[in-house]
Amino acid sequence: MRPVAVILLLICLAAAGLTGYLYFTANVTVADITCVAVDAADRREVFQELKKQTENETFAGTPFDTANLGEAEDYQFYEYTVLLRNKTFVKAEVAEIQVTPMHGDVLQTADFRKTDIPARGEGQVTATILTAKGTHNVRELTLTYYLWGLPFSSRVTYSR
Repeated sequence: MRPVAVILLLICLAAAGLTGYLYFTANVTVADITCVAVDAADRREVFQELKKQTENETFAGTPFDTANLGEAEDYQFYEYTVLLRNKTFVKAEVAEIQVTPMHGDVLQTADFRKTDIPARGEGQVTATILTAKGTHNVRELTLTYYLWGLPFSSRVTYSR
C-alpha cells in the first residue's frame, strides 16, 4: 500500500509541476507592428459617420476628445496592426489592443471582430484611431488577451 501512495504522490507532484510550468510560461508576444496613415478626407464617408455618431452619442468605441470635431481635412486615421505569436499550448481568446491617447487624438473605433490566437500559432489585431493632422504616430499600445479564462496584458510602444 505504501509504494502505491508514493507513486501516486509523485504523479500528483509531476502534474502540479507541469501545470505550474504551463501557467508561468504562458505568454503571447508581439512579432511585428505596422501603422498605416490615411487622410480622413480620403475616407470622408467614414469620417462623417463617426462625426454623426459622436454628435448623437451613439459612438461605439473609445472617445478621447470628441468636442468640436472639425472637418475631414483636419484629421487623419492611423491603423495599427499587431502580429501576435501565441507560444502556449492553449488558445488565446479575445485578443485586443487599446491605444493610449496623445494630444490631438479624437477617438478609437471599435473592433467588433472576435480575435483568437490559436495554440502555437499567430494572429493579427488592429486598432484604428482618428487624430489631428500633423501628429506623429508614436503610441503606446496595451495588448489584452485571455488564457484559461484569465486576463493577461502587456504594453508595447510603436515608434517607427
